[in-house]
Amino acid sequence: MRFIEDTEIVPRSSLGAKWRRIVRLLDVRQRVVFAMLTGARITVGFCDLALAGAMYLLFLLLQGDAPPNHHGWEPRTALTATLLAAIVLVVRALADVFSSRAVLKQIQSIYSGLLQRLTQGYCEMQWNRFVKLNRSELANHALHTAREAADFYHRCIEMAAGLVTIAAMTAALVYESPIAACAFTGALAVFFFGHRLFIRARVHQAASTREESLSALHRNVADTFQSGKEIRAYGNQAYFLDRIHEEAKRFVAANQRAVFLPQISRILADQGTVLLFLGLILAVELKQGDTHRLLALLVFYFVLSRRLLPLVSQMSLIAGQMDSSYENVRIVDSELEECRRYRALPLPVHVPTPGRVLELQQVSFSFNKRATPILRDINLSLREGEVAVLHGASGIGKSSLLNLIAGVSQPVSGVVRVDRNSLAYVPQEISLLDDSIRSNLLFGMPSKNDEELMTALAAVRLDDFVSALPSGLETKAGDNGVRFSGGERQRLGLARAILRESRLLLLDEATSALDEETEQQVLQHLSAAGMAVFLATHRSVVHRFAQHVYLLQDTCLVEQLHRQTAKDVPAIRGGVSIVKPCRKPGLKMPGSSSQA
Repeated sequence: MRFIEDTEIVPRSSLGAKWRRIVRLLDVRQRVVFAMLTGARITVGFCDLALAGAMYLLFLLLQGDAPPNHHGWEPRTALTATLLAAIVLVVRALADVFSSRAVLKQIQSIYSGLLQRLTQGYCEMQWNRFVKLNRSELANHALHTAREAADFYHRCIEMAAGLVTIAAMTAALVYESPIAACAFTGALAVFFFGHRLFIRARVHQAASTREESLSALHRNVADTFQSGKEIRAYGNQAYFLDRIHEEAKRFVAANQRAVFLPQISRILADQGTVLLFLGLILAVELKQGDTHRLLALLVFYFVLSRRLLPLVSQMSLIAGQMDSSYENVRIVDSELEECRRYRALPLPVHVPTPGRVLELQQVSFSFNKRATPILRDINLSLREGEVAVLHGASGIGKSSLLNLIAGVSQPVSGVVRVDRNSLAYVPQEISLLDDSIRSNLLFGMPSKNDEELMTALAAVRLDDFVSALPSGLETKAGDNGVRFSGGERQRLGLARAILRESRLLLLDEATSALDEETEQQVLQHLSAAGMAVFLATHRSVVHRFAQHVYLLQDTCLVEQLHRQTAKDVPAIRGGVSIVKPCRKPGLKMPGSSSQA
């Protein structure tokens, strides 16, 4: 297994690095659609410019003046000018509706893609890395952060289209009045640099603080709900509520800054641009003394400003929002990069020899290359229908051994031979879906009939309980099975595994919440069904069902010969026989640390 150092990626802050990160989150098709949608939104802006020109021509013709520099395609009568303006208006409205719909559809597609990529990346992450992460934060990244990152691309489209439209309208101003255009461009430059110097950094800081506090708030709320039973027992609700309250105050303050600061830019741009236009139109055009043309120019400026003024205000607001939402793009990109770095390698396919369901050959395992190995040179063989019991001190590595067999983890060295297509696993903590009992039993399997489901439930003595429920198999389990007791949850997990009809069943303390009588009946059923069982447990009573009893100690596996295997060797009562010599701690092992 290849290990990667737990080092943090330091994000580059240059403009080029930011744009590479923005583009990297999109695939080739999405980039092409992004460019096309930006062009469609620019077309809407050009329609506004064309409408202003059509209105200018219309008012010139209404006053009986011919437009200067008349071209052959221009209308010669007020009627044709009116029709032209109406056509442009209809085209503009249709372009706006269809392009807006297409943009929203594409943004939802980007969000769905980011959500799926994050979810898949987390699911394929190396288990020893995944368990270090907070599940609430992962859910927050997949649901909230990915959505905010997708909204960033929406703002990019609107910003790009808006800037091109402003540039085109400014060019039209230059053509009609260079003085007005220069004054307008100067005002925009002052506003841009003012925003960059005084607002942008504060928006960045507020957005970063908001995301940090939101993640902490998610963690605190999730911890409070998950620990509900203990909180009620200890009567310390105030402590957990205070944690949530303090983090909520921090989030509210940061969110207020992140939302309010862009509004300042919008207000300044809105009012300042209006005053600028009024002053320029009156000062410049009245000075020329052409009152007939002045009316047409006023209409031209009015139609242009009807789009340009809100657009300038919108761009200032979007600029602030982009500074805020870029933090979500950075987080999503960093999370996907971490998923790539710690992606679990494909499991090698090693089929056991005929007649056997499991073979371990010199298997060793540690959580990373610097850690002390917790399993060393493990050898194990299990035939079809055999029951093997594994016991040892808490934390000795029993669950780690079962995780290796199940494919959850991968060994540092050695070979695990098992058919994972015919393997079922019941971990210590049973995860139940917030869905029906039927869905929890199937757990992604193709649909099975009620008789098969009830047969699996009968094997764990849960059929009468389910039949007595008003909704039967359709009864909702609640959040992680909160409506059921610990023993009922374990038996549902066992029934789920039995339903898969696998040749090998791995049980990790999977009967610890059952009473002794129920546990014996379940194990008797499994033994009679001919299914090979490898059971990790602290209970010695289950030894009577086993052909092999193993003890895990000092990183090695020791077999206590029992029942069928005992007849092949001298009888040992209460003794221990080591099947293969166990390396003593301290001996160097290839591919592992030299320290035990």
